[in-house]
Amino acid sequence: MLIKDIQLSELPSVYLLNKDNLPSYAAIYFVSDGTGQILYIGRTVNLVARWREHHRFGQLKRLNRKNQISISWLECSNNMNTLANLETEFIELYKPPLNWTKVVTPIRRITPVETALQQSFQQLAKFNTMIFGFDPIAGEEPPTIYLFYPVYGRRGVSGGIRSALKNINKKASSLKWKEYHTEPKSFGKFGYWETNYKGIRIDLTPAQELVNVMSDSTRRTVAGVELMAFSSQQLEILIENSPDFKEEFSSLEALEEDPIPLELASKLQPCQGNNKNVVEVEPWEELELMPEGEVRVMSRQFLYVDSVEVEVCANDNGKYFVRHNVFWWIEHRQKNPHPEYDCIINNLKAAVDRLPTIKWAGYKFRFETIFFKEDDVEVEDILLLPLAMFEELIKDTLRFRSPLKETIQTGEYQPQPNDGANIKLCVWLQHNSLFSLLKPATNE
Repeated sequence: MLIKDIQLSELPSVYLLNKDNLPSYAAIYFVSDGTGQILYIGRTVNLVARWREHHRFGQLKRLNRKNQISISWLECSNNMNTLANLETEFIELYKPPLNWTKVVTPIRRITPVETALQQSFQQLAKFNTMIFGFDPIAGEEPPTIYLFYPVYGRRGVSGGIRSALKNINKKASSLKWKEYHTEPKSFGKFGYWETNYKGIRIDLTPAQELVNVMSDSTRRTVAGVELMAFSSQQLEILIENSPDFKEEFSSLEALEEDPIPLELASKLQPCQGNNKNVVEVEPWEELELMPEGEVRVMSRQFLYVDSVEVEVCANDNGKYFVRHNVFWWIEHRQKNPHPEYDCIINNLKAAVDRLPTIKWAGYKFRFETIFFKEDDVEVEDILLLPLAMFEELIKDTLRFRSPLKETIQTGEYQPQPNDGANIKLCVWLQHNSLFSLLKPATNE
């Protein structure tokens, strides 16, 4: 008989607190809660003796207060190899959550595998993870959902993803993520992850310049959680133009229907654990192109930080931006830089690339005409930087030399009489934000 054909509900059992009534022969034993979920599987040559001082009894006794725990067993030969092989097969089949946790871990509740899976996808969605596609065949692998997370050069969100998935792994759940490959530190130390759910493999890998396709992506659900996804057209073009992809993903399809149809348990599933290192990455705010011949109408206000004036513009949607010449004046002490001679776009792209985040990678800088409605003033050849980008560019200390860089980073910098606007604002932004000084935008 195959082990998958064994009906555990038909096996003899006793309640946890009646463990002294267990028989004394060799067995594979199964610890279950009141719903029938298998929590732990073990082996022994003497069942009652094993449970007199079982290392999991304290944990299970706490769980038993809210959900009655029972022990069932399958009588077996007392051959140790036979017992070990059977135990391994049953654990692989049922993936009981307590077999994956340390005994010292205080288990207050068991997290259902579906909940852990949905929480995983909710965390990954915060890092702009995209569904690359679904391979129902996948060669020698089981059906596989391929996910990509964005990296740019040697930077990315790999550390945040690693922290989030490790927190998922700390849960008392049978769902576990495995980091099956890690790039060398010199290449960014990006992690490659996988997990399985009911015969479906989920593969998570880093992808360079993923931000360039996000704006044209669609949205699909996996396990009831919505993520960005490659459209059929994007996937077709990518595979057609890449021989390596074409060979590796010959049966890959754009995901249309959810291969793991689950009802979303909650829109806000908390990921418990020490998650302070997880940084949520939001898509950048990029203005839509104006129709030819039209100008962008905006309002503006002036903020002052330690005698540094910052003009902030706002559109009708309440999004805030800074003109490129304001940034240029603060950073380079040069007014009205020439669009071509000063290579403004290339310089801004280079500055963005130096940032220790990929949030703004791929941002499209373009010149346009702005009309300030309060002042009835029209200004041509303007690049708009999102205010959040402007702050990150100004407070980036990597552009300074030592020891100035270190003293600003440690908060030990003492203002000097000849400090430029870039240093003053950089120091202030280490612990403050211009958003706190803004007055709400009006749409008069």
